[in-house]
Amino acid sequence: VRSIHARTIAFAFFAICQEELGQVFAFKKGGGIAGYVLDCVENCVAVAAVGMKEGYQHLDELTVEQAVQIIANISALQSTLPRLFGIIMRGLCHVGMVRGDQLEETFQYADSTLRGADKSCDQEIGAMYSLVYEICRNKIDMLMNFSLENFQWVSKSTRDMPNAYCESLIEYMRNTFRSLSPMDEGSRAGLHFSCCGHIAERLVKLLTDKAKPSKDDGEGSQHGPSVNEKDDGGLLPINKIDAFGLKNLSVDVSEFMSFADGTGVPQLGECFNELKCLVDVMLDRDLPMLLLPDNESVRRRKYPFVTLDKVLSILEKYSGMGLSDKLMGSSGKSTSILMLEKKEVAHLTRLVRMQLS
Repeated sequence: VRSIHARTIAFAFFAICQEELGQVFAFKKGGGIAGYVLDCVENCVAVAAVGMKEGYQHLDELTVEQAVQIIANISALQSTLPRLFGIIMRGLCHVGMVRGDQLEETFQYADSTLRGADKSCDQEIGAMYSLVYEICRNKIDMLMNFSLENFQWVSKSTRDMPNAYCESLIEYMRNTFRSLSPMDEGSRAGLHFSCCGHIAERLVKLLTDKAKPSKDDGEGSQHGPSVNEKDDGGLLPINKIDAFGLKNLSVDVSEFMSFADGTGVPQLGECFNELKCLVDVMLDRDLPMLLLPDNESVRRRKYPFVTLDKVLSILEKYSGMGLSDKLMGSSGKSTSILMLEKKEVAHLTRLVRMQLS
């Protein structure tokens, strides 16, 4: 702010000297020479805002904390603009650069340049907000790719604790959200929703996107083979998942929702509603009944975010129990969740396909 003020004084002094030497400044809306000084202030503010952002040599290597600090710096500059323009206008009037017959026009022009300077700050803050989200999204993608690249979705047993990828994502979001205090409340809430929504969207895509096994894939492959089938973050859709894998995923979803509700951001947990409904419906012991055409309204009321095409996609990946599972006693491991046999999976798959055709 001091630098902008000093540059304005220097420019105003230079303009007065030029005018005394006989240079005539073309008339412009804003009262002649004063308008040029105000233009100088507006441009200085715009350059300062850009300079705060471009001061880092490699923007792609910024941390969230550094990016948020840049936002705070630009916001601080923006908050001083009304007072800065007021001081400059008093100075221009004091040295006689504002003519009496153009007083109203000059102040109107000062208001317009103030709005222009304020808009320049808003643009840079918006760009930095997008950068903060990009940093968070890239880190989330990296954590998910690292943890889920060869993840075993056919679990054969249930867990009481969340999977490691879930805990690492929550810990990252917890630390990141703590560093957002310099941002305004709306921007903080928006970033909360962006991060949670991105995680939920990727998990839904992993669970429901088509994954066709290739000739080289073995029977036990749990991921689709084609690079073209990868989601936006670089992970292949799940190719096989069993009831225990779905149950463990439901534990992860509950942990995500519990964390989201604990942030204090209203309705943040709703980001995971679709994922929760998809997992819950596949674990619901009434699933065979809910998939009947006559029970469509019942299914929609109970699971409003579930669509048949996504249920079909999960059924096509569902690893049902076979004879060996029964002999090993797998059917007795859990009675609280639905565990389908292979023939039941085939029947439900045909049933859903008939309704979609």
